[in-house]
Amino acid sequence: MNFENFNDQEALKIAINMEKEGLAFYSTMRDNTKDAKAKEIFAKLAEEEQEHMDTFRRIYDSLSSSQEQTSGCEDYTAEEYLKHLIDTGVFTRKDKAKKLALQTKSDIDALKIGIQAEKEAILYYQEALLHTKNKEGKKAFKQLIHEEKQHLGILAKQITLLKGSTS
Repeated sequence: MNFENFNDQEALKIAINMEKEGLAFYSTMRDNTKDAKAKEIFAKLAEEEQEHMDTFRRIYDSLSSSQEQTSGCEDYTAEEYLKHLIDTGVFTRKDKAKKLALQTKSDIDALKIGIQAEKEAILYYQEALLHTKNKEGKKAFKQLIHEEKQHLGILAKQITLLKGSTS
């Protein structure tokens, strides 16, 4: 990715990919997890990742059709931060999430991966919110930050419950 061209469209493309990878991970975990409650959580998160992906696609398509082009990130530090978030993210590399899900050894490990991915999404969406110029994009990033924080809480609570049942 060329960060000199990092603009609203790039931010949305990355967000679409993150949600697509999240969908693949949570769907795979839903199908492979043992704990019934964890299976239910993964199913719900997969549905929400699909909704998030659809939201970002709708906004991306409207940007593309309106030919609204905004300038790139003006802050070099912010661009570097975004680059590092993307380069090191759990769900930022294409087709990595499903492979990761299939290699997961336990429900608790899967929940931990989900937590890490939700944290990364929150960080990325917060930074994207600061730099996007598109009003719909800002609204979506703000809403999804809130939803990803809820996902984080759900996953953390389930880890606590699973750890309590194994002690």
